[in-house]
Amino acid sequence: MIRIKKTCLFTPQAVESLSIEQQRQLLFFWTSVKYLPSDGFGGLASKLYIYKVSESADRLPSSHTCFYRLCLPAYPSLKVTRNQLQKITQEHVSCSFGTW
Repeated sequence: MIRIKKTCLFTPQAVESLSIEQQRQLLFFWTSVKYLPSDGFGGLASKLYIYKVSESADRLPSSHTCFYRLCLPAYPSLKVTRNQLQKITQEHVSCSFGTW
């Protein structure tokens, strides 16, 4: 289950538009979990949270992996949200985070 705090309007659609591999990389960026457990999101140690932060919309998303929190600026459109998520799911970016 994903809880969205201070709604980030375009996030669900942007995540759905990512490839499966990009979604896996986003999960890792968000939680430092490489793959979902066999029982899906319910098998994670915590719910996933999305927080809207007051940073500029040109900033990339950030995360608090210990608390399963993805922090997103208020991106003005689905296109911008998708582009920013794609930047953090690029192989050379996600591989430098943790040990992918």
